[in-house]
Amino acid sequence: MDTDNSQKKSGDQKSVRVWQTLNVSDVRQHLLLVDDLYGSCGNCKQLGLNYVKDTQCSGCGTIFRYLATKLRNPADVAKILGRIKKESLKLTVIDRDDFERAEAKDAINNLFS
Repeated sequence: MDTDNSQKKSGDQKSVRVWQTLNVSDVRQHLLLVDDLYGSCGNCKQLGLNYVKDTQCSGCGTIFRYLATKLRNPADVAKILGRIKKESLKLTVIDRDDFERAEAKDAINNLFS
């Protein structure tokens, strides 16, 4: 009976969005911005990076820990999440709009400091 429950639990795993407090500048330094298969480094803007093959930036050497995309189609995002899981990549997918809003808020706060 435990076997059935463990199979249900492992088969029931889905990706869900979770809000977590992060240091915006740390995320920027370790962010890979992806719009399809290829993307750019959030730290130095290096282009042509592949989120499956490039664990670090070929331009500045930063190690990627976060991935953000502007893709809106849930099926496209699911493909990225599936590939990250399949390849056992150590990337956390974050919402790009949330990140950009947080970054803009920090920039505004720095203007008045």
